[in-house]
Formats: sequence, structure tokens, C-alpha cells
Amino acid sequence: MSTLQIAFTALATVIGGALTLVVGQIIVRGALEPALELKGLIGTIASDMDFYANKFEAQEEEWRDLFRKHSCSLREKLNVMIGYSIFERLFQLPPEQDVEAAAAHLIGYSDRPTKPYPGYEGLPDTEIKRLLRIKPKQVRESPPRQAQ
Repeated sequence: MSTLQIAFTALATVIGGALTLVVGQIIVRGALEPALELKGLIGTIASDMDFYANKFEAQEEEWRDLFRKHSCSLREKLNVMIGYSIFERLFQLPPEQDVEAAAAHLIGYSDRPTKPYPGYEGLPDTEIKRLLRIKPKQVRESPPRQAQ
């Protein structure tokens, strides 16, 4: 093998390695990480919706800001993610349009009145949970207490 062939082989190896690294980083940082973060965010939203369900008056600003932040974070994850349809099936994510609709509903959820008024239709929490494919809570009945 001549020196020129060795140099070209080394150069091709370095370029091939660099391209593999770049493509790998695009896949990991542009799709895989945002998909996993979106999945985690949906879990956080489910938890916060249950936790703040009865806290309308206490800590009002806290839950308003929290759900607005969740809405913005959903949109952020959608805008960052490359190839959503591929990872939608892989990670069982909700359809992209449903995530966008849930983000819009979360803004409405954050604007809910502290006290219901006549004509108020209630919270869109069931619709948000449906759109984000959040499973309903399983409520187990406690065994009856025995008299002591």
C-alpha cells in the first residue's frame, strides 16, 4: 500500500467517523431527548393536574403560572423535536395535533376562575388528559375497617 492510499484511507475514516458523530447527535439531541422529555412532561402535567385540582384559591398565582409554563413547554418540545411521527409510535406519544390542542387547553386551564360562576362549564381537565393520553386514576376501595 502506498503512502497516498494510507492517507486517503485515514482521511475517509476520520470523515466517516465525524459524519457518524454528527448524525448520531442530531438524532439524540433533536429527536430522542425531546421525545423522552415530552413523555416526562406529560407525566408531570398529569401529576400537577391531580395535585392542584382542589387548590383554586390557595396559591392561585402558583398554579396559574405552572400550567401556563406546562403549555409553553409542550409547544417547545414539539418545535424542537425532529421526526415526531417516528417517535410518536416508538414512545407511544399522543398525535402532534393533540399535543398542540392540549397546550391550548392548558392556557385555558391556567385562566380558570378561582370560584365558578353561573354558566361556567367547568375545567377542561378531562379533555387535556384525553388529548395527552393520560390514564385515569385508579381508585381502590379501602377494605372495611374492623371494629376493635
